[in-house]
Amino acid sequence: MTSTDRFEGRRVLGIDLGTTNSAVAVWDEAAGRVVPLADPDGVVLMPSLVGWDAGRRRWVVGAEAAELADRNPSAVAYSVKRHMGRRFDEPSVMQDSRTVAYRMLPGDADDPLRAIAIDFGEARLTPPDIAAKVLSKLRYTAATALGVPLEGLRKAVITVPAYFNLLQRRATLLAAEFAGLEAEILNEPTAAALTCADLLDENPRLFLIYDLGGGTFDLSLLEAKRDEAGYLFETLTVHGDTRLGGDDIDRAVTDWLLRQSREAAPTPAFREAVRHAAERAKIELSSGETTMALGRRMTRAQLVECSGAVLADTRRLADEAVREISGLEWSNIDDVILVGGQTRMPAVQAQVSELLGATPRLAPEPELAVALGAAEYAHMLSRGRRRFHERALVNVLALPLGIKLDDDRFHVLVEANVTIPHRSKVFPVTTREDNQETVRVEVLQGTRTATRVSECILLGPILMDVEAGRAGTARLNVVFDVHSDGTMTAIVSDPVHERVGRLDVVDSRRLNTFRGQHDKPMGEPHADR
Repeated sequence: MTSTDRFEGRRVLGIDLGTTNSAVAVWDEAAGRVVPLADPDGVVLMPSLVGWDAGRRRWVVGAEAAELADRNPSAVAYSVKRHMGRRFDEPSVMQDSRTVAYRMLPGDADDPLRAIAIDFGEARLTPPDIAAKVLSKLRYTAATALGVPLEGLRKAVITVPAYFNLLQRRATLLAAEFAGLEAEILNEPTAAALTCADLLDENPRLFLIYDLGGGTFDLSLLEAKRDEAGYLFETLTVHGDTRLGGDDIDRAVTDWLLRQSREAAPTPAFREAVRHAAERAKIELSSGETTMALGRRMTRAQLVECSGAVLADTRRLADEAVREISGLEWSNIDDVILVGGQTRMPAVQAQVSELLGATPRLAPEPELAVALGAAEYAHMLSRGRRRFHERALVNVLALPLGIKLDDDRFHVLVEANVTIPHRSKVFPVTTREDNQETVRVEVLQGTRTATRVSECILLGPILMDVEAGRAGTARLNVVFDVHSDGTMTAIVSDPVHERVGRLDVVDSRRLNTFRGQHDKPMGEPHADR
């Protein structure tokens, strides 16, 4: 059975686990299309907020958490997707810890999936814990909307930024497991592309999916067509930034409003109120020329000025994706599809129009495009691919994979933007010192241009026992198997002594090193709770 056959014949949810808002969708057999699922109040976009309501002594998620944030901002966590799979000592995380209203602390330094903790006073949760509560709420919303038992909804396609690294993908799978879901990961721009099927015919078209959301910016260049066998989407290039989006514009507008207020030492509650006002002002200025925020007039031109750094970064990354990475010109692209709530901003649309030399297509529901695309793929899996090509979605690896060399160089075994699944060439390693009994192979994922270990994240080490002897006598082989969903298994083998060590970056419950005899674990898996 393949990884996706387990979904055949089952009801599978499509979930967009967003930085700012999240949504769930499903295939509607009667309507013959995918539909978003609303909560009892008719709302389809749920704020990705989780808080601890000390007065009622319970966790609150979504709209309830937003209400709590108005009363007690330090009790509610937001934008936690930015912290998934990251370490507390990363500069970007340290910067966030100084500006968010809630308290961030170091977590388990030995576990990169739980290296950050959010302090709610009476409890501490890790980013996967918090994401799990958002997913659980979406699962409950779906069960209520569909009128089915919660236990009947255990399968889901969950989207992630195409530029998520392997630890961030694993953290997402871990959150899904905590929420009682068996999940398949799908890149957000690829999901959005699935909503463009009505634009396709037998002639291949080149699409740039431009996905600017609350916390992430994703670019995917795809070639797509439709014929009698169904749809075919082949990803050619992915690029982006997992820490660039509407949140950064909100932060800039917040700082502008704070300067206008001349508040000498704003309290966390006041700063949080200003942040909410900044977000509302940004939304209102997408359709109007002026708005009022905290009793002060703000114009669209001032919003564009506040957004200058974000607009500059998105322009640079988009141009890199098309010209530098893909080796194309903008004139080679048939359509740019704008998805993500931040693409409603006129300045974003104008910038893309200038690059493309034509008007881009704004998705009909840009905030829901990813969730609807995830549901489309979920429907495909539930039907056993019968409506689609055998490989309807061909993806590439966003970031390079490799190992640490002795001089702290990053040696790439799998290049960025290689088509996956992919098996690397065998790379030999050996001992450096006489009488060495263990070889440590550090598995890394770097930035697109990384050459040093400091530019990489450590996915994990593989320790292999070797026979003591002169330096250079042991012969070990390293190979990487990258799977179609972007996860990976690193394998170190000793062919002489028939030993194999693995680092499996697939199973969300295991982050262990293996050594010695074939598949013998060094330690027990981390407990779920």
